[in-house]
Amino acid sequence: MELITKIKASIVEATDGNLTIEDVERVGDNIHQLGLDSLAQIKIIVLLEEEYDIEIDVEKISQEVLNSISSLCQFIEKEFEKASV
Repeated sequence: MELITKIKASIVEATDGNLTIEDVERVGDNIHQLGLDSLAQIKIIVLLEEEYDIEIDVEKISQEVLNSISSLCQFIEKEFEKASV
């Protein structure tokens, strides 16, 4: 599954079904507009850690990274590269 698609699916899963994939796609890249609380944001990170077998220090993630799909995608790709080395 493509990383962007997995991030979108993780957002839906992290909100326990309160959002649909259509909701996520409607805001485009700006996931900040979804109004995710900190618990949902942490759930997204945990789901992506499990999916890509990486470990992410949540204290090192800036709010800007969690505000858009593209920045979150870039962050995950960098973490995946670090883990692969």
